[in-house]
Amino acid sequence: MKVDHEIIDSQQTDFGGQNAPPQQSEGSLENELENRIRNLDKLAESIHSALGEETFSGKPHALDLANDVRLKIKASWKMFRVAKLLSEPARESMLLKMNDSVSDLEDAVATHFGVEMT
Repeated sequence: MKVDHEIIDSQQTDFGGQNAPPQQSEGSLENELENRIRNLDKLAESIHSALGEETFSGKPHALDLANDVRLKIKASWKMFRVAKLLSEPARESMLLKMNDSVSDLEDAVATHFGVEMT
């Protein structure tokens, strides 16, 4: 019986492991999200400060974009705090959605401000 169980497990791994994203523990996903949001927050503050000190023709538009990013980061912090208060399975679902949202926000910052996100 043990041999059959091992065969089933290996078959599930072979099929599910090819296209499935790597599984992260909930705690590491929380820590990663918190660090990414914190880094975005610091970056947004730096961008806003730098834009405030410069004079150029597109400054109002650039400041509007910077303010928009800052508001989205603030909303991400609030959503993250709510996600941490939820119980399973809603917690994991919310954290995964937050992960996608933060990725989109990082892409937007990289695109609009020419910053390379790592």
